[in-house]
Amino acid sequence: MAQLIKLNDYISRYETNIYQYPRQYVKLKKDHWNKMKKRFEQGWLEEPMERIEKREEQPRRGIKKFLKLRSKVEGEETSENPLREDLLPSSEEELKQYYLDGLIPFQLKWATTTLREKSYLDPSYKHNSDLKYFLQRLPDTFLLMFEPVVQMKNTEVEIDHLLIGPSGIEIISLLSHPYGETIHPTSEKSWNIEQEGMQSKVLSPMHSLRRTETFIKSVLSNYQLDFPYRKVVLSKTMRFASGQAPYQTDWIGKDRYSSWLHEKRAARSPLKHDQLKVAEALLNHCSTIAVKRPEWDMEDDFTEG
Repeated sequence: MAQLIKLNDYISRYETNIYQYPRQYVKLKKDHWNKMKKRFEQGWLEEPMERIEKREEQPRRGIKKFLKLRSKVEGEETSENPLREDLLPSSEEELKQYYLDGLIPFQLKWATTTLREKSYLDPSYKHNSDLKYFLQRLPDTFLLMFEPVVQMKNTEVEIDHLLIGPSGIEIISLLSHPYGETIHPTSEKSWNIEQEGMQSKVLSPMHSLRRTETFIKSVLSNYQLDFPYRKVVLSKTMRFASGQAPYQTDWIGKDRYSSWLHEKRAARSPLKHDQLKVAEALLNHCSTIAVKRPEWDMEDDFTEG
């Protein structure tokens, strides 16, 4: 499951320590799956990931807070009831999807809070199918910046999605149309979407991709980082008509989409130091709007190390 390191202009744990949280996330996710699978086999409710997260960090808290929280958690555990039979996943495959769905709120939590600050999440992100698809279908060695707001020339601009993999960045523009069948990249300003012989104009995604590319190049140059990137127009439901994609650009339509996704899912490369350095540099130039968390809200969270 890809890691959501930046969502729009919300504060993120990853921007406080990009070298800690990616690896901590992988460990927590693995622990959560092992415990959920065991509980599933025994017919009991899974342990919420937030509880595992708290327990991972409890030794770093004061002893009084630790004992208080432990008593609270243990009391909750003993009061749990078995899952209703009609809600219990009936196979390991169903359990995996149930598990992945349960990770979405946890991802959104990390993408909107730190120990001391929080951002107010637009509820639509909880049901954003594109965000969910990216997170659930890609490995956790990929770092996702979804609709990030960045600083460019003394102004704030929302740019295209950034997928930071171990070996490069993909600048992704998603192209969809409820009834479209074929994409005709006709000009720099506009493209045509064809459906049953009829064509309608849409704004070309290339302008936005080039603007995002300008941001990427500026940040990499500023930090003297040598890291490859490509621009990608991605459509799961439409095909591209014949045509030559510009330099360092991929047009990936319905016929190539599966192979593009398979390549990502088959990647076995671990998180790399250069990848994290690039992510840190990009996060440094993102905009963030957050407020201080009240003490009662911080009490139920974990201490950053």
